[in-house]
Amino acid sequence: MDRIDALQTFIRVMEAGSFTQAAADLGLGQPAITKRIALLEEQFGCRLFVRTTRKLRPTPDADRVLKLAKDIVTLFESAGVPSPKRVGAPSGTLRMTVPTSFGRFFFSDIFAEYGRRYPEVRLDIRFTEQFVDLVETGTELAIRIGVLSSSSLVARRVGTVKRLLVAAPALLTRHRVPRLPNDLRQLPCVTYSRLSPKNEWSFESETGRHVVGITPSLTCDDADIMTLAALEGLGAAVLPDWCAVKHIEAGKLVHLLPDYDVPSLPLHVVYPDPQWMSHRARLFRDLIIERADVFAMTALQ
Repeated sequence: MDRIDALQTFIRVMEAGSFTQAAADLGLGQPAITKRIALLEEQFGCRLFVRTTRKLRPTPDADRVLKLAKDIVTLFESAGVPSPKRVGAPSGTLRMTVPTSFGRFFFSDIFAEYGRRYPEVRLDIRFTEQFVDLVETGTELAIRIGVLSSSSLVARRVGTVKRLLVAAPALLTRHRVPRLPNDLRQLPCVTYSRLSPKNEWSFESETGRHVVGITPSLTCDDADIMTLAALEGLGAAVLPDWCAVKHIEAGKLVHLLPDYDVPSLPLHVVYPDPQWMSHRARLFRDLIIERADVFAMTALQ
């Protein structure tokens, strides 16, 4: 057994917080993980983990060994020797998160293509609007929409999400069609709960930025549900282009305030330190970049 393999296994156990999860990620059996950790404990002359029935707890020595392990693996790779875990076809479990509606619309083909290319990798995908802690949960990649807060994660921009203000014709028969942003104060609105502030919408035009207070009739964190609510006439809604355009073209929704643009949102793929990125995660990131043009839908002019 290669000691570099053992060091890389130890690093993954520390990141995943579980022998079982590390085994799944590396495509190994749990006994192999145990054997590699035992080898390191013998080599370093210390205990690295305390295992209970419910939790794996690193010892104080584990934190010291972790830095040393990363330094050794870095030197090994910088010497031009291929990393064992990056040789050959990728394997193990790739855990990632994707925004719910965006993932449904864009990612089924990408998941299928990745599966065809790398059949030894098991995909564990969480569809969620929450910004999951990647390190804490052992998640290797995430797609995120919106302005990112400062963090230790690496972000690669892969597109822009255009948004449109829309309403159902039925709603506009009950309320005056807005001509200016301030007219929206008189309309019920369907709003996205994860944007802040929740009771304001912003628009941009040739005359500058316009901010208007709105009255939500429904608030949720799923763009598909917001689209259904708008189609039912529950309120005007700011929807991403993949939800709005097809319904506008079908006459089921009306594009409101076309001279006032809703600010677009950046689209990123994010991941922890790429120095420790697995081969499978790196390949999925590259596939997202390769397919990034599919995210650039043409919104209405």
